[in-house]
This record gives sequence, structure tokens and C-alpha cells, in this order.
Amino acid sequence: MRRWARPLGVAQAVLLACALPAQADAVALAPAISGQIDSLAKDQLHAGRTVGLAVGIVQDGHLVYAQGFGFASLSPHVPMTTDTEFYVGGLTMQFTAAAILLLAQDGKLHLDDRLSRFFPAFHAAANVSVEQLLTQTSGLPQPSQVPGLPNDFTRPVKLTDVFTAIDRKGATPSPDAAYANNPLNYLIAGAIVERASGLPLSDYLQQHIFIPLVMNHTFLAGDSGISPTHAAGYTRGGRDFRAAPVWDPSWLGGYAGLVSTVNDLAKWDIEMPILLRVDAVRTMFSPSAKNGPTSYGMGWVIDRRGGKDFVWSNGEISGYRATNALLPQQHVGVIVLSNADSLNGGPVTVPEAVAAQILDSLVPPTNARLDNAVIARAKEWIARLGSRRIDRSELTPAFSAYLTDDVLAQENVQAFGTLTSIVPLSSETEENGDTRYEFLVRFSHGGRYHYTFETAADGKVDGLELTA
Repeated sequence: MRRWARPLGVAQAVLLACALPAQADAVALAPAISGQIDSLAKDQLHAGRTVGLAVGIVQDGHLVYAQGFGFASLSPHVPMTTDTEFYVGGLTMQFTAAAILLLAQDGKLHLDDRLSRFFPAFHAAANVSVEQLLTQTSGLPQPSQVPGLPNDFTRPVKLTDVFTAIDRKGATPSPDAAYANNPLNYLIAGAIVERASGLPLSDYLQQHIFIPLVMNHTFLAGDSGISPTHAAGYTRGGRDFRAAPVWDPSWLGGYAGLVSTVNDLAKWDIEMPILLRVDAVRTMFSPSAKNGPTSYGMGWVIDRRGGKDFVWSNGEISGYRATNALLPQQHVGVIVLSNADSLNGGPVTVPEAVAAQILDSLVPPTNARLDNAVIARAKEWIARLGSRRIDRSELTPAFSAYLTDDVLAQENVQAFGTLTSIVPLSSETEENGDTRYEFLVRFSHGGRYHYTFETAADGKVDGLELTA
């Protein structure tokens, strides 16, 4: 759960020879760690936070752990397995981005192509580029801001009607805007795959990704029949779970329409760099210079964890939540799928938080020796965030502009309680001269978070971040 992030400065590419290279010899997960993960997942079920979970772990190019917990369905009761099919929401975007990059490799489009090439009747977005769609910096309005579009995702929508409504509204996008997660970006990107390839998006993904990687349980919603044993989606109905409404596939498409399993997603994490080639992986994992407070590549959030490269994506649609998280330099990936959403409130499983705890077990943080003055200042700023008493003279101008009073009000740090422990993890100097310090922190009301405290060369605070 991302709380804050510093405004992005100079873009830094994540240079990888490959993400999770395959090895010749099988790798087994240590029984003690496997037991910890079993207990972690079962705790989520016993706490009533989800109906079912599926967890997969990739290490050194092998699927070393895969397990289903709880139920894929409550009526009738169907046990969860590693081949249970889930809607994975926003994880779809990394596949749509991959399809665009494959088409670019084949010379069928270019990332700087404008939408006018593919949709000449969509006048308002004529100058938006394919790359700006993938980096979510297109400046397109959110669907809820466009009169005439249904706000009910259970009702079908036509992309041509979306274009007409935006043109009618006279909303001219501002390309190269700051990052904004907008379903229209990847719905349109999926349609571009169809225009450039001459195939439905589902067929292109099937022929160029799913079949080559033997992802036999992966497809797009609405284009193939989902298995009778798929995970039914649930949402809160008071204290209990009830069946979640089903969103129409036309709202999902290249944005959130993927159906998959932990076994299949593990194959993707392992083989992605081989399938896409190094240049395409580098492009996907390189943050846009226009991302603003979120460092985003193409379908992936570009992050750091324990002083190492960390890329992840998540998704939530009606009935489902998912995350896919990679530590490329350590050759580790974690997939967590849940069939319960948080759209109606109530305590539910947060796959990102579960994945974070698993990563801590797989790659234990290495404590760093930091100056006491740095630790004291990092603690001081947690207290300031909780009280919302911010001395803006101690912030860089860019970070002060981002950390508005509205942002502080949305993130209620005071609700965490008092800080009970702070453990230094790492420190590093970045190319822009900033120093980034990482800590593991705990609060009196429960919860463990990774805390990033970043200072500029002049000592001013340039970033604060709490992630589960």
C-alpha cells in the first residue's frame, strides 16, 4: 500500500540482462520458509479476510512454491488449487504492454505513433502517443469525468462511444501529464494491438505469449470460456462475503481482462525476458520522466526494496485482487491472488502486503548501520506526518508541491498509533545526488511497513514513503 513517493527526478532505466533467469538444476524452497508462508496464508483465512488465496513463488528461474488455500467457491464449496483461474485485474497491463513491444519489434508500429494513425475519428486525442498510453501519461480524462459514459461497469461500453463522448465533451488531453492510472489508456492500447496486428487482442496474446509459454489456463475475459472451477469473486456484505457483481468484459480488455493462475503467471515471470528480448524488458522496466509522484514503467511500478531494484504490479476488480512482484537482481518473484475485493469496505486480504512479508522471508533485510542523527530525523518525520505539522522550509520545492494538505489528509498516519520500532535496512546515493534511507518500522496499532526517507544534497527532505 503506497503512502507517499517522491516526485520523480531523472529517469533511471532498470538495466537487466534478464528478469528471472532459468537455471538447469531444480531449486527447492526451504521447509521452514515454506511453513512460514503456509501459516501466513492460513492466518488471512482464519481472520476472515478472504474466501481463498493462491500463492506462487519463483526463485532462480523455477517455480519453488505454489499452493492454494481456502475456497474457489462457497456454493458449492470448491477447494482452491494452483490451477484455479482468477481474474487478475491490473496485471493485464503488463501483457498488453508486452504485446505492443512485440509489435514494435516486428515493425508494425512505433511507440511514438500518434492515436490519429489508428483512430482518425478520435480528434481530441489525435496527438497522444502509444508510449504515453503505456506509461499512463496520456492526460486522457477518467471515464467518470466524461458525461454520457456509464458509471456502472456491469453494463457494456463501446470504445467508439467513449471516443465520441470525449470529443463531445471537448476534453483535450494534455500529453506528457503526470502518471494517472486510467483504464482508458490500456483499453485503447489493447485496441491498438488489434489494429496493428489484424487480430483480436485475445488471439494475439494467445499466439505470441500464452501458447509459446504454455500458459494453458490464461486468456481474456469474454473471449474464452472460463473453467467451471474458476475462483468465484466475492465482496463484503456486512460481516460476511457475498457474490460480487460481474463487470462486463468491455470495461476490462487490455486494462484488466486477464484470467490466469499462479502456475501460469510463474511461467511468465520466468520466461518474459527470453520471449520479449532484453531491450523490450528494459523498456517496460524504465520509468517515464513524466511520472510525477509514482515511478511507473509500462504495466509495472518501478521501485526499490532493500537497496535493490523492485518492480511490481497489482490489480483489483469486482471480486478479485492480485499482485505480481519481482526482485530481478535477486531472481525472486512472488504472485498472490485473492478472490475477495475491498470495493465495499471491510477488512480484506491485501495481496501486496502478503507478498511483502513473503519477500522478507525469502530475502531477509540486511540491517544497515546509519548515523543516529539520520535515524532520529527519520523518526521525527513520521511524527510530523501523524500530526500533519509540516515545516515546508525543510522540503525540496518539488516534494513540497506534491505533499499537499489534501494528500496528508487522505493518508491518516495517526491511525497507525505511535511508532514502536525502527530498524535501519539500507542507504544509497542516487544519480541525482539524493540519499535514500530504508527502514523497517512498526506501530502500536499493528502493522509493519517499509519506510523510505530521502534527502537531497542540500539536506532537504525529497521523499517519504510507507509501503506494506
